[in-house]
Amino acid sequence: MSKSIVIIFSFIIVGSVCHQNNIANNDELLESNSKLNVLNKKLSKIPTRVNGNNTNLYKCADSYDISRQKANDPNPQRIPGLDNGSHTIGMLSPRDIDLSDRCFPRPQCNPNALFRTADGSCNNLLFPTWGKTNVANTRIIQADYSDGVNQPRKTVSGVELPNPRKIRTAIFPDKNQPSPDHTVYVTQYGQVIAHDTEFAVKKKTSTGKKPHCCNLDGSFPENLPAECISVFVPENDSEMKKRCIPITRTKDTLDIGCDIKPARQIIGVTSFLDLSLLYGSNDETAQSLRTFNGGKLKYQLGPNGKMFLSNVENPMKSCNGQVEKPICYTAGDTRVNQHPGIAVPTISFLRLHNIICEELKTINPQWDDERLYQEARKMLIGMYQHVTYNEYVPILLGSDFAKLNELLPLKKGYDNRYDQFLNPTTFSSFTATAFRAPHSYIQGTINLMNEFRKTTCSLKLSDVFLKSDLIQENDNFDSITRGMITQHAQGQDQFFTSQISNLLFKKTNPLGGLDLISIDISRGRDYGEPSYNQFRLLCGLPLAKTFDDLLDQIDQENVSILASLYKDVNDIDFYVAGMVERLKPGAILGHTFQCVVGEMFFRWKFGDRYYYEFKNSTGAFTLNQLDQIRKTTFAQILCLTSDIQMIQSNPFFNLREGYQAVPCNCLKNINFSAWKE
Repeated sequence: MSKSIVIIFSFIIVGSVCHQNNIANNDELLESNSKLNVLNKKLSKIPTRVNGNNTNLYKCADSYDISRQKANDPNPQRIPGLDNGSHTIGMLSPRDIDLSDRCFPRPQCNPNALFRTADGSCNNLLFPTWGKTNVANTRIIQADYSDGVNQPRKTVSGVELPNPRKIRTAIFPDKNQPSPDHTVYVTQYGQVIAHDTEFAVKKKTSTGKKPHCCNLDGSFPENLPAECISVFVPENDSEMKKRCIPITRTKDTLDIGCDIKPARQIIGVTSFLDLSLLYGSNDETAQSLRTFNGGKLKYQLGPNGKMFLSNVENPMKSCNGQVEKPICYTAGDTRVNQHPGIAVPTISFLRLHNIICEELKTINPQWDDERLYQEARKMLIGMYQHVTYNEYVPILLGSDFAKLNELLPLKKGYDNRYDQFLNPTTFSSFTATAFRAPHSYIQGTINLMNEFRKTTCSLKLSDVFLKSDLIQENDNFDSITRGMITQHAQGQDQFFTSQISNLLFKKTNPLGGLDLISIDISRGRDYGEPSYNQFRLLCGLPLAKTFDDLLDQIDQENVSILASLYKDVNDIDFYVAGMVERLKPGAILGHTFQCVVGEMFFRWKFGDRYYYEFKNSTGAFTLNQLDQIRKTTFAQILCLTSDIQMIQSNPFFNLREGYQAVPCNCLKNINFSAWKE
């Protein structure tokens, strides 16, 4: 069957799916298609994929547009932790950052272990709980609780802080303002990192049950359970019919009998960039995901014999799919089915792990299952870390900032800057506030695209929550992947799609949709994050004494809105003000968010003994292997794990003039001979 017939046939099937579910918006689809007319002409002559490295059918050219990644911040800031925070105000001392260490038993470690543990323990041989699952978040700045222990902050006058939902509707509306440069995969890669490094374990009642944080009819409880921090929806809020947004508080050190004050929240996954969302964060989960045959992970076969994550035991109970074709994935992280945008990259990593296993087995037939699994896992984590610091971090934080703060990978040789006294455990102001900023980047639709990058189907995000079956219909995996490397992300600003600000999980929640932004604001309060003013000091800015003092980072219109919401400049939530800061040059975050997020990526790099460029562990890559890992690009990963044929060299940037797609077989491949024994 010719490629053109396949594409037309695919269009008919996918289009019918949209029609049956009544979720295609014809006007939006026509508008989207018209914008792609120029691109379609450029890609109208797609060469046939050829075997091996034969690229005679197409002139392979580097499509990477350097001008879009260039350094352009003339005065980048230093992160608080560089130079031990000596240039900051409010940075906790290392002893206070590590305060909760005593709450958790010290594991027994093998100093000669070649590979990471599943639960993150023993990465640091002096402090073996650092980065481990089921320990407490660290803090780099002291918590601000109204009782000094774990009750949410109040205003300086002692009354309740402004209602989160009122804040959301006043300053964070829905406005379609796409990013000019970045694709949806910038958003989704950020979610991969978020799920890889943090999971908020929810509190339970004294009897071990899930608390009822809203009444069954959607009204606000007369007596809100202590385990809840639910948001009251004002009566005049026309966007929501219910009066209560349920939010369960996060389990903290008090819940496990650890008497430290202020309390710290428990992390349900490893802190390291170790792909725990694929492999799991404890031995039991890791073992359950393995085939124990050739080192491979479990999988199920979908259309055309393609590999997908295996199912949970009861797909219909855990997902919102079709009865006749129940699909609901199991992975290292339970959130994999939230929406197709997080499931698709997890599937890509699954496929790549199993591909690596096959390659390693070919060159080392003597290796047993355990060796193949561990070597493939180690290699894939190294590739993932390289993409993160080489391609994603410069977009998120800016190239100049990344360079100044030593976040960019080396071009050759080992990096010998591992710091055994730098705690890499995910800290609260990162996970509860600053790294929630990219929620603004979320698109309200998922576009499925064919090989010509033409939209064949547009799905509302609110219609696909917990619908993993969509990914395996007609092998939509490739169509979704093409969409994520073509469709513009929403811009990083104060505007959020209503798909997450009013309709989050609307079909899976009997009370209707949730508001992610109100939840974000509340989560910062749950974690005891101090006011925006304290983060100004931490990040080298002067303390704002009046609202007008905020004009150095925030536009007048937004300062006026903040003044209408908060009575005192010291009351402002970090998340709220951080979201309206002007973006730093070359970055997609403002000053304080860039500062806090940069600190976290610094700690994940230099506090990880197994970081791929280090030679501090007995299982470090050889120099030849490291050279091969450094060939990794995100484009290469997507090509290896899908049937897409054309791709831009950096899929985080959208296609446009001067930044064209090339055939996948033009990309450099890793030479596995470096692993031959």
